[in-house]
Amino acid sequence: MPDRLEDHALDPTLKEVIIRAIDEAIDRGASSVEAEHLLLAISAGHDLAGGALAEFGLDHDGVDAALRGERERSLRAAGIEPVAEERLVATRKSRPVWGSTVREALRRADFTAHRGRRRVERERLAVADALVGILRADLGTVPRALAYAGVDRTALITRLEQH
Repeated sequence: MPDRLEDHALDPTLKEVIIRAIDEAIDRGASSVEAEHLLLAISAGHDLAGGALAEFGLDHDGVDAALRGERERSLRAAGIEPVAEERLVATRKSRPVWGSTVREALRRADFTAHRGRRRVERERLAVADALVGILRADLGTVPRALAYAGVDRTALITRLEQH
């Protein structure tokens, strides 16, 4: 579990999303859980955060397509032709470690912003807070993927912070 969250009890809804992020990483054969896996897990949800992503064209399939596009662009920039999707079969089934991008995203999330609200509301907003932490990254796979997909991260953050 990322450092900052070890000090606080995880809200049940956020815990479910983090477990789904681990599953995303495993399904993709990743050796570490990264911000992109957390973004994929959030985009599959039907809560405030998942709904906001969908409004911006980022349901689970949209996020997956954006990440795939980023990977292809990055490979081409390095002079490497992307490998066909059918050849990319995940074989890793062990539990991945926590990657630096997911740790940083959760550190950027302000889980104390809703401290004065009722527990049920804090739990409802915890996933949105984690998403804002992901969206605030300036460098990395997720910001590049969202930029290539034409997503206005600032507008998305503003949408999430209205609740």
